[in-house]
Amino acid sequence: MGSHNQSVGKGLAKTKIQKAHPSKTHMGLVELADKGYLKYLVSQNIDGLHRKSGIKPEIMSELHGNTNLEVCEKCGQEYMRDHRVRTAKVNTEHRTGRRCDKNWCNGHLKDTIINFKERLDHKILMRGINNHSQADLCLCMGSSLRVSPANEMPCMTVENGGSLVICNL
Repeated sequence: MGSHNQSVGKGLAKTKIQKAHPSKTHMGLVELADKGYLKYLVSQNIDGLHRKSGIKPEIMSELHGNTNLEVCEKCGQEYMRDHRVRTAKVNTEHRTGRRCDKNWCNGHLKDTIINFKERLDHKILMRGINNHSQADLCLCMGSSLRVSPANEMPCMTVENGGSLVICNL
């Protein structure tokens, strides 16, 4: 996807992705989750800021992966790193060169980034779809709503009787 110099932000003040910190908006979402109002979060961002902010992985679908997350191909163990895990020079290669720490496993670790023309992880996608279908409210923030299938999910909430709010600042 990007290089080690990939930046986050708009305008003149850009921050390298690994030096970016969760914003007040991220922290507001954490507070909503902690109070039980935010039930599930679907993200198309790969910057890892939702996890860094404290959003629990079990209430989130990172549709396009996370630049800091490695997963064991064999046992599924996840490893959150404080550095960018992608090492491949070719888009189709996802192995990072590291191995699972579990003695009985020792499987290859791979990055979770979804490149263009690659399929989304089916389980992650289905959790997002199922949660949108059951939601009483869908709040869309910071999205152009142009990338499929994420742009179809808010409609699922409305089709099942829920409300939709779009905030695009």
